[in-house]
Amino acid sequence: MRVARIRIGRFRGYRHVVLVVPENMVLAGEPQAGRTDIVEALRRVLDARSTRSRVNPLDVYRPADGDGGSLTEVEVTLLDLGKDLETLLSENLETFDQETGEIATPSNAGDAVLGVRLCYRARYDLDTDIGEHWVDYPARSDPAAGVYRRASRIEREALPVQFVDSAPALQLRAEGVLRAHLADGDPGGLDSALANLDSAVHAATESFSRTEVVTCVLDKVIDSGPHTLFGINDAADITFLADDGSMAALLRALQPAISMGAAGVLPVRSQGSTVESVLSAAEAIAAARDAQSGVVIIGDDFGDRLDASSSEHMARLIHVTAGQAILTTRRPEVVRAFDPGELVRLTVSHGERRQHRLSAVTDKTGRVNRRLILEQLFAALSARTVVLVEGPLDVEGYGALASRLFRKTNNQRFSLPANGIRLVAPPGSDGGVTRLPAIAAIALELGFHVRAVVDNDKPGHEDPAVGVLAGVVEQLVVLPTRTAVEAALIRGVPGDQLRKTVTTLEDFGMPALPDDLSDDDIAEHLITTKVIKKQGLGAAWAHALTCQPPVAASTIEAVCGDTLGRIDIPALS
Repeated sequence: MRVARIRIGRFRGYRHVVLVVPENMVLAGEPQAGRTDIVEALRRVLDARSTRSRVNPLDVYRPADGDGGSLTEVEVTLLDLGKDLETLLSENLETFDQETGEIATPSNAGDAVLGVRLCYRARYDLDTDIGEHWVDYPARSDPAAGVYRRASRIEREALPVQFVDSAPALQLRAEGVLRAHLADGDPGGLDSALANLDSAVHAATESFSRTEVVTCVLDKVIDSGPHTLFGINDAADITFLADDGSMAALLRALQPAISMGAAGVLPVRSQGSTVESVLSAAEAIAAARDAQSGVVIIGDDFGDRLDASSSEHMARLIHVTAGQAILTTRRPEVVRAFDPGELVRLTVSHGERRQHRLSAVTDKTGRVNRRLILEQLFAALSARTVVLVEGPLDVEGYGALASRLFRKTNNQRFSLPANGIRLVAPPGSDGGVTRLPAIAAIALELGFHVRAVVDNDKPGHEDPAVGVLAGVVEQLVVLPTRTAVEAALIRGVPGDQLRKTVTTLEDFGMPALPDDLSDDDIAEHLITTKVIKKQGLGAAWAHALTCQPPVAASTIEAVCGDTLGRIDIPALS
């Protein structure tokens, strides 16, 4: 089974949206752009427990804008159901375009496939705090007449879906993923095992209750009032149970423990968040491996509680195991587990939520180039703006200087993170302005605001790529003539301060200055020898400077500012 299309109306932060879901999907993007709302929308439809409790008022889109009588709706189209599900849901099947998930038309009926639509609907009155919600089949419902063919609990529980939650892993209680996995694997065996557990626990607690040390103390307690007031005779009338003595209470009390290393057996919650999160994902993966039809695995903020290696490995396992993987994430490592065409980036622009995905690329060279460029953009997926620079030295130098200036001034005009900005350079050790338009094109396709900082090395000759960039990016910052990033980090700093900075960095590989070099010549010596670039000291240089370099500082202030279009940083007088 797979989710092919999601239509949302007046649910949480979405007034209306349609999302065509690829074979697998990873959702990333800006904060408040709706990642969690997409997962919760799927949960309302696909989780059989979602309608057992009362309507959540937060699920209702606000403000009502005069359409308060409209229902909150989440419609999900499911394809590739498999024989068993098709048989179970046969009365509600429809034909769909397998690419878009839309209902088939006469023009594409020849390629149509069978599937089913399920729709979660909620009606809620904010004034009275009264509402109702249900899941129905739109194919057999008539909202205009108030007629709905509701999906039964059995039909919804038959849907092969696993949600990767932040709830504790390896739970035996009724709502636990492990419990469901055990029941699916061998219901009779599980019932027998639970009966044996219940019997053994009762026998153990009865034995404990009858030991001499316990009965002796209990008799003393009973003789101190309960015997007279309530007619409790002796210790034989008292035993010990897990909570209320029910199986449910016993299973709630039982918590998993693992032996890992020299510490011996410890509860899972004491093993750390990474272990808990890996086990939660592993439960879903195990269920998917055992299922006869493809299981849809859905997870929100996947990888948040995992380290980089674990998040990427578990995401890859989900990707290759699930019939369909739908994950939202803030971790670039999780996105790497998916193909570029499976990435959907969500953004917010002018108060409107938007979705972005890359267009198809058919040639191998294009796919390789796209993957290499995406590797540079992955770390910026949750940023609003990317600033393209010509090489890794620019990223190190400007990034370190911006951090240092913000610490010293506490001024937002020097803070890249406060302005939602990430610096991005072309992949590899070699950069250059000619490589920036290709990165800009992909960044724009993914919904980024794109700015760029370019050098002005050759007077009187501007690279044609600069003109191309100017036509696509929202802001283009051009450095002064004969100024690359090294010069920007050096020029304007007094010679005596440059000398101190060089001395500070000699332990980091910075060559000592010639003995006969005057303070006035230090700047040009450092620029012409390209020592900062050759020694890889961009970040170290920016942090070691004792005063700010005016050209580089002006560049950072420009990209953090509101001025758009071309900005030429003035040369030093």
